[in-house]
Amino acid sequence: MSRSLDSRHSRMVNDMLGDTKSLASDAAAVALDQEQPQRAVELLEQGRGILPAQLAQYRTALDDLQDVSPGMAAEFRELSAQLEQSVTRNNVDGMDVELELSVSRPDAVGRHQNLSMRWKEIINRIRGLSGFTTFLQPTPFHLLAPAADEGHVIIINVSKIRSDAIILQKGVEPDVVKLPDATHKEVKRMSSSMEKALGVPGSGECEQGIKLVLRLLWEFIVQFIVQRLEERGLPRSSRIWWCPTSALCLLPLHAAGIYQPDQPNLPDIYISSYTRTLSTLIRARNFEPHSAVRPSILAIGVPHPDGDDGTDAPLQCVEAELVRLMKHVLGTELLKGLDASHDAVVARLPTRPWVHIACHGHQDTTQPFQSRFRLQDKPLTLREVVRMNLPNAEFAFLSACNTATGDRNTPDEGLDLATGMQFSGFRGVVGTLWAMDDVDGPDVVDSFYKFLFRKKKDGKTGDYKEAAKGVSRFTKMLRSREGAGEVPFERWVNFIHVGA
Repeated sequence: MSRSLDSRHSRMVNDMLGDTKSLASDAAAVALDQEQPQRAVELLEQGRGILPAQLAQYRTALDDLQDVSPGMAAEFRELSAQLEQSVTRNNVDGMDVELELSVSRPDAVGRHQNLSMRWKEIINRIRGLSGFTTFLQPTPFHLLAPAADEGHVIIINVSKIRSDAIILQKGVEPDVVKLPDATHKEVKRMSSSMEKALGVPGSGECEQGIKLVLRLLWEFIVQFIVQRLEERGLPRSSRIWWCPTSALCLLPLHAAGIYQPDQPNLPDIYISSYTRTLSTLIRARNFEPHSAVRPSILAIGVPHPDGDDGTDAPLQCVEAELVRLMKHVLGTELLKGLDASHDAVVARLPTRPWVHIACHGHQDTTQPFQSRFRLQDKPLTLREVVRMNLPNAEFAFLSACNTATGDRNTPDEGLDLATGMQFSGFRGVVGTLWAMDDVDGPDVVDSFYKFLFRKKKDGKTGDYKEAAKGVSRFTKMLRSREGAGEVPFERWVNFIHVGA
C-alpha cells in the first residue's frame, strides 16, 4: 500500500466512475455462468473490502512464522507497524497526506516508498520458506468456507450480467439461487428510493418509501433465499449472516417483508447479522474471550458536546439510557459529559472488552475516514478507530446515528464506524443504518441488556454472540409499538448487528 487512506479512497471513487465499478461482481457472475461458485466466492473476497483487507495484512497473525523464523517474523512485524502508522496518519487541514508530504516533506515520501519496498521483499522471503508459499496470497475457498461454521452465510452478488445468492453452509457445496428480478438497475432503483425516503424523516412519505423497499427486497431477493433455507431444513429463529454486494450494502435486507396481515416478514423467520467479507467474519470468531463469565463495560455518554454549532440537537435521553444499562450490568465504568473527553475515551477503550457509546454519530459522505463519534471536547474519527488495536475487545453497542451507514461512493468497502470498530478488534457490533431517535435509546438498551444479562445470578452472563438475538428482541418490541402508531418503520429498521 503506497498511498494514504484518503488518496487510495479518492482513487477508488474515481475508478468507480469507470468500468472498474463492478469488476468483482462481474467476475463472480462470469464464474457462476461457468458453474464455478467456489471461484465466484474467491473473486468477491479478493475484489471487495480492499482497503480494510490491506490494512488487515499489517496485522497478520505470525504464530507459525515465529516458530520457523523468529527473525523474519520480527522484521515483518516492525515494517508492518511502520507502514500502518504511515498510511493511517491524519491529513492536515483537509489536504491529502500524500500530497501534503510530497510538497512539504519529500523525505517522508521516500521513506514510505522504501518501507513499502522492504515490506514486499520480506513477504517474498517468507514465501520462500517451506510451508509459507501462500503467505498473504488471495484466500482460497477452503479457507473461506469456515465462515459458515456457525450458521448459513448468504452472499448476494448483483451484476449487470446476472444476480444470484450464494448460500454457504458448513460441510456442503455452495448453493446458488438465481435472482433474475434483482437486476443491477432494479437494485439501484431501490437504493435511490430508500435514499429519497430517508430524506424526509418522520413523514408519511418516509414510512411508505421504506415499506416499499422492504417489500421489493422480499419479492425480488429474500423470499427465494428463505424458501431454499427452509428446503434445507433450517429451523426458524436460526441465525443467518448476510454478505451483500454493491448497492445492496446500503439496503436493509434484514427487515425484508410484506408487513401485511398473514404475510411473511424476514424478522419473524430468522435472526440476521451482517458481514462485509467472509474473512472479517472468520477473524471475529477466531477469538477466545477473556471475560466469559462477567464482561466489564465501558459506557460513554455525551448528551451535549462542547462547541456545538447547532447542527446537533442535545440528546435528552442519554442519561436515562445509561441508567437502564447500569441497572442490568454491575460494575459498569461510566464516562459521561465532561468526563467523556476524546483522550479519556481513547485511554479507556483498551481496558474493557465491551463498550456502549451514546452520542451523536456522523458519516462523512466525502471523506469517510473522517466519519466520527462526537465526544465531549472533540470527535473520535474512523481513522483513529482503525488505528487502534484492541485484541481483547469483544462487543460494541453504538447507540448513535449513522454508525453502520456505509459509503455510497464505495459501498463494497464498508467504510463506516461499525466496520471500523470491528476492524480494531470488536467481534460483534450493533450499529445504525441511518439516524436513530434519541427517545428510543432507553427502551432499546433496557431490552437488550436485560436479555444478554438475564442469567447474571448464575454467573453466566454477557455472551457477545447473543447480541444478534438481543437486537431481534428489541426490534420486535419496537415493532409492536409501530402497530399502535407509536414507532414508525424508520426507527426500528435502522438497527443492525455486524459480526460474530
